[in-house]
Amino acid sequence: MKLVAATDKGLIIYAPTDGKWTLTHLAFVGLPVGAFHADEEGNWWVAINHKHWGSKLYLSGNEGKSFEEVAVPRHELNQNETVRSIWTIQSTYINSALKLYIGTEPAALFVSDNYGQSFQEITGLSQHPSRPEWQGGGKGSKNPFLHSIVFHPHKPEELLVGISCAGVFKCSDKGHTWHPANKGLKAFYLPDNSAPIGHDPHAILRHPQNPEVLWQQNHCGVFRSIDNGDNWQDVSDPNGMANYGFALAIDETDINKAWVIPAQSDDLRYPHDCKLAVYHTQDAGKSWQSTSNGLPQHTSFDLVLRAAFAKKGNYMAFGTNNGNLYLSVNQGNDWLTINQNLSTIRSVSFVG
Repeated sequence: MKLVAATDKGLIIYAPTDGKWTLTHLAFVGLPVGAFHADEEGNWWVAINHKHWGSKLYLSGNEGKSFEEVAVPRHELNQNETVRSIWTIQSTYINSALKLYIGTEPAALFVSDNYGQSFQEITGLSQHPSRPEWQGGGKGSKNPFLHSIVFHPHKPEELLVGISCAGVFKCSDKGHTWHPANKGLKAFYLPDNSAPIGHDPHAILRHPQNPEVLWQQNHCGVFRSIDNGDNWQDVSDPNGMANYGFALAIDETDINKAWVIPAQSDDLRYPHDCKLAVYHTQDAGKSWQSTSNGLPQHTSFDLVLRAAFAKKGNYMAFGTNNGNLYLSVNQGNDWLTINQNLSTIRSVSFVG
């Protein structure tokens, strides 16, 4: 198994050696890696979001030893619009064929069925009637962006996406017709707290064994759905400690277990009392507990971004905006420092 960290200065790969996780390879050194994905066939996909040259997409069939550049999605509806950044890459099998999906800024969803040689824009989402209501969702961003793509294992025609700031959108006809799925969410920054459009989901995960269960780390708390996103329940920490954040992890077997790494608030984006901690629930959000063994407890200003938290079995890992990378081998009870002094970590993935 490998641990892959996508950072603003390159792709950094670690592997266990003699009981310790060590750096084994660097790729795209000095370049801003915006997204990483390992597909079902073992291919590695890397998005580079150049500040001057725009987004680039690369494919590796040998676990990062070499890469080839492939096509970048292009807007079909507004050809004057360019993809400013790639936020997420996901894949799934549909009718025994690998489909590669990419979410971008400005918010759009693209799909390729030829391993990135070309992409098609899912125009049903781009043309949604609510589009004029979508808002910019990131620091310095004037554009909404699509950061979460969620498939349904038993319904290949269904897609669910998260857009900041617009909300959760779902379709049941292979991307043609979309409707908002934000019932029960809160948006305290809007005049109407329960408006159907304008929500800011930060991360969305579907439970692998019970696909009707979805978890969401939102700008306004932690939410959970038990009916495939038709309704959301606020399961934020009643003590107010585990509410605002970006990253989310869920247990692969227990539908009631989840982990978040919260910040003080949306305007104070550092850990509570400057003490870095991971919060977890074992009862679907009725209560939350924190663990911090091995994590800095003095003057920590780390923030964990959307895709920078990963779980695989007993292993968990997360990276921070300050370039710190942490690993747990016992589901977050204890943490080890794998590396420090990296650049901003955009995503963390266990591969293999």
